[in-house]
Amino acid sequence: MRFRSRVLLPLVLALAAAGPALAAREWYDYYFQARDKDVPGRKWSDCVRNLRDALRLRPASGTNVRTYGMGLEDYLPYYYLGVCLQGEQENSAAIDAFNREEQQGAIKKTPLHADLLRRRAEAQNAENARITRQARGEVQRLLREAQELGRRRAWDESLPLLAQAEVLARELDVDTRRSVTQEQERQRAAQAEALETAARTRRLEQRLADGERLLGEGKATEAKVAFDDALQLEPRNAKGLEGRRAAEERIQASRTQADRRKALADGRSLFDAGQYEPALGPLTDACADPASAEGAEACDLLARARQVLEGLRQQKELRAEIDRLAAHGEELMAGGRFPEAQVAFERVLRLDKGHARARERLGEAERRTGEALFARWLPNREPTLALFPGEEVVDSPTISLQGVATDDRGIQKVEFRVGGREVGEFVPAATPAQPARSPWFVHELSLAPGVNAIEVTAVDSGGLTFSVSYSVRRKLRFHETRWFLPSAAAGALGLVGLGWGTHEARRRRAMRRRFNPYIAGAPVLDDDMFYGRERLTARMLSTLHRNSLMITGERRIGKTTFLHHLKHVLAGDEAGEWRFFPVFVDLQGVPEQSFFHALMAETVDALDLSPATRQALRFTPEPEGYDARDFGHDIQRVIAQLRTRTDRKVKLALLIDEVDVLNKYSESVNQRLRGIFMKSFSENLVAVMSGVGIRRRWKSEASPWYNFFDEIELLPFSREEAEALVREPVAGVFRWKPEAVERVLELSQLRPYLVQKLCVHAVNHMLEAGRSTIRREDVDAARGAALSEEATGAPLAAEAAVRPSVAN
Repeated sequence: MRFRSRVLLPLVLALAAAGPALAAREWYDYYFQARDKDVPGRKWSDCVRNLRDALRLRPASGTNVRTYGMGLEDYLPYYYLGVCLQGEQENSAAIDAFNREEQQGAIKKTPLHADLLRRRAEAQNAENARITRQARGEVQRLLREAQELGRRRAWDESLPLLAQAEVLARELDVDTRRSVTQEQERQRAAQAEALETAARTRRLEQRLADGERLLGEGKATEAKVAFDDALQLEPRNAKGLEGRRAAEERIQASRTQADRRKALADGRSLFDAGQYEPALGPLTDACADPASAEGAEACDLLARARQVLEGLRQQKELRAEIDRLAAHGEELMAGGRFPEAQVAFERVLRLDKGHARARERLGEAERRTGEALFARWLPNREPTLALFPGEEVVDSPTISLQGVATDDRGIQKVEFRVGGREVGEFVPAATPAQPARSPWFVHELSLAPGVNAIEVTAVDSGGLTFSVSYSVRRKLRFHETRWFLPSAAAGALGLVGLGWGTHEARRRRAMRRRFNPYIAGAPVLDDDMFYGRERLTARMLSTLHRNSLMITGERRIGKTTFLHHLKHVLAGDEAGEWRFFPVFVDLQGVPEQSFFHALMAETVDALDLSPATRQALRFTPEPEGYDARDFGHDIQRVIAQLRTRTDRKVKLALLIDEVDVLNKYSESVNQRLRGIFMKSFSENLVAVMSGVGIRRRWKSEASPWYNFFDEIELLPFSREEAEALVREPVAGVFRWKPEAVERVLELSQLRPYLVQKLCVHAVNHMLEAGRSTIRREDVDAARGAALSEEATGAPLAAEAAVRPSVAN
């Protein structure tokens, strides 16, 4: 017994101590291990394994999730799974994990949402780089195989490989595209030369054989025609020369001078009638004696007839070859051999550039070739969505939902649901050749009182979907609640007197001071007087970190005003990963030789550079000798200092007005401007240019600078924006009659400059009449006053044939 107790007691104690270790682990044990130990320790494979175990036990994300005891934690497993997969360089899987986390919605309530967006963008960039490397490697492999097949003259195999390489190379660098194109052209030329040589050889052999056969049958004239055809193909062919000599001897021996004169007459008659082939026989007989006048004429007519017949023969063979290749291409398309079909239709178009069906089928073959290539080593991935939903609590009955959907193969549509019910969809403009890869959308949604569950779903061209959900609560405005009428009745009597007295005092003071807030002629620099363009501003903020923009529009439509407004918005933008440093530049009156000096002068004045940076610049107050190289050198120093002012990424934003001046500059200056946007520092440089229009004639082989810019046309106001510009500046002081507002909108055609101009004169006319209400008669009087100020004398009425010019 003593021995048994000595043995069992340690065993019992050991089992008791091992009890917690043998207990089943909970989801939070795996989650905390991954989040708190594996991620900081960069143990990526352990992290992925632990998070997958956590997800197996608890697949749904959440905030303030109960763990053990009374502990509450944010449970964001897909986010951390994406972090760990990103650490393992599994960027595609990381993107899927980030998308899944965002889809679940919990992370949007935490500060980690911004980090998710940043990491997902980094993973997307890394994945794009991987895809580019893979595509470049595939292009090089196809190119090597095609070159080897080309050396063996196996063009039917090599050209389809080059067609695949061409489709892949379109998304790669210029040198890769050029190497594929050059090899294609070289092999096409070699194939065409080989085919032409083979066809010539076959025809030569056929006509020699025909001549020998006809000569043996005693048909000397027909034999000479055949030998002449052969000698047209190979003038020194010994068999052809000997055959023609024998045929001519027989013709001369069997034909008298009178026979040859008759043959000439018959041949001439057939030639003049356009019967060239029947004319060959008699003209050949008559040409047997070329030394005579009749023989010389016959030989001349014979040569001309042969030339016409050769052209007709070539046209016939060309049409037959086009029809054969087109039919062959259709067979290849039906059989799913798209690269071979692409080669066939390309050959059709080289023979007949206007073949519409071949052009259409070539585009389809190229698309199907690309899809097959990408499907082979790049499976279709679900699209992504970035939304700009606005406030979570609103009191308006509608909201404007803005966002951008992105997919590598193209977005088919974006669907909108409220409360599980589909309320609309957005279908981007796209073609098979140009799919909509990143369409921007704006959609108006109606809201019911209370909480509205909104779901936005992007559908790509392959049918894959990605959804983002969030909630918006609509508060009832006071006048919509049941307490409104009793409260209004109780307070109305007390407020009417006070409000009337206050309003009257304010109105009298405004009339005495001749209050008139409208601005006409100069750009609107006061943000309180800036109306409209909200959607355009939001669109620019979402795209300006990626692309430069060019704003076009008719004269005096508000381009300068908008640039000034954009400058204020960019300078005050504290959200996002980019910090913008805007610089406004007016090119009006800037000569060509001072262009880059003017850009740098405004940059130096606007950014308050440090003395050390100013000292490092090549910029001096005098513009002589300052060129694009100096500008590029100085911009790098400016960007270097701007990086010291913020922890975010830096964007120097040049807001360049009156860009039409560039139309008068030489092409070399425009090329140097293009070069600026291709420098290494261009990642930190962006431009927004505005003007009526830019010259599109470009003689250089290089792409013009404006090809790097997204073009946006500044249009007249919407009716709502124009009406706000009329009413709001004087709201609470003066009152507009509805018919007066309508008259302003009619005469101005919703152009902001004319709205302001008419309002300025209408308010002045009202004040002169001693009234506080603006009537239609004031607007009609303002029309005349506005016309008298127009230098062009263009009619202002909406019904006029000539549209009015409008100002910035």
